[in-house]
Amino acid sequence: MEIEERLKELGITLPDAPGALGSYIPLVKTGELLFLSGILPFKNGILLASGLVGSD
Repeated sequence: MEIEERLKELGITLPDAPGALGSYIPLVKTGELLFLSGILPFKNGILLASGLVGSD
């Protein structure tokens, strides 16, 4: 079963991914790997987490 089929079966719809906030490519897919850059945890336009790695 594909993940899209399972999500549909469960009645789950995913929001569209937000566009890049800068002049960079936000993701690159190579085979089964997805490399992400500059992706932040937004939900409904609100930043869910902030801080500095190692400090918070």
